[in-house]
Amino acid sequence: MERLSKEYMVNQVKAHKDLIRDATDRLSEILYRARVSKNLQLKEKDSLAVRKTLHEIVSELSMIGGYCDGWTRNYINKTVSLIGEQVSTRVTYLDAVLLDLWLMKVNGIIVDFTKVPFRLSQLKPILSILEKVFRKKD
Repeated sequence: MERLSKEYMVNQVKAHKDLIRDATDRLSEILYRARVSKNLQLKEKDSLAVRKTLHEIVSELSMIGGYCDGWTRNYINKTVSLIGEQVSTRVTYLDAVLLDLWLMKVNGIIVDFTKVPFRLSQLKPILSILEKVFRKKD
């Protein structure tokens, strides 16, 4: 099996982070419009757009996880599962507010390129924010 160069992996992770930033910008705009309207449920069109964009973010985050250690992949998996459980049908006003906070945290992830496999910072706070808030809804 051929090993990937560190330079290649760094470039791939940076490219995925750029795609995440673009998707979070689009999603943040949708969520902002929803918050301004103060609707308790997002319109079906907006709810669908939120879920599609979340799929993009989750996919890119998972791709980054492929270059990371097992601990990091596990946290990404938990975070992705939690979000998926909560927004798989309709997105509420509360979901929109919390997702906007999550988007800022996702954009703030720092990749530690000093070791291979890579590690991501700030995963624990991201997951704990989501667990506290979404678990209260159950």
